Amino acid sequence: MPQPSDDAVEVLSGSAGAGLRWVVVAHGGDEDLYTLLRVYRGERVVVAGSGFGGPALPPGSVLTEWRGRTDDLPCFVMARTSPSVDRVVATTDRGTEVTLALSPPVARFGLRFAAAALPDGEQPAGLRAERQGAVLESVPQRMPPARRPGRP
Repeated sequence: MPQPSDDAVEVLSGSAGAGLRWVVVAHGGDEDLYTLLRVYRGERVVVAGSGFGGPALPPGSVLTEWRGRTDDLPCFVMARTSPSVDRVVATTDRGTEVTLALSPPVARFGLRFAAAALPDGEQPAGLRAERQGAVLESVPQRMPPARRPGRP
């Protein structure tokens, strides 16, 4: 995954309990936009820049998403959305609904950005984008089984 470039812009930030805070940065353009998550425990970086690149939004879509986890951290879900989206909700494998933090429209990219940490031990199962309570788009999210220490 490419590291944030000099033109990276912080588009969203939040916290995830247990002393974790996260920052979403973006850089690039419409056809090659990178959205990266940085996670900190106190002042120490524990995730330097995990995320996704590609077109700002796929043709005909209001949402593009990423999900990931690292060892002892919770799973994180991140998305880029059309400015028309006013709510993004992740559903976990246990049925918990988590409303993602959502940026205001970011003029430079013509998008909104969303992110959240999921509850400990829960995995993403789906993500939906809404406007005024109506679902605009819904996508499944699947994670491979967690790696166990000492096992490939």
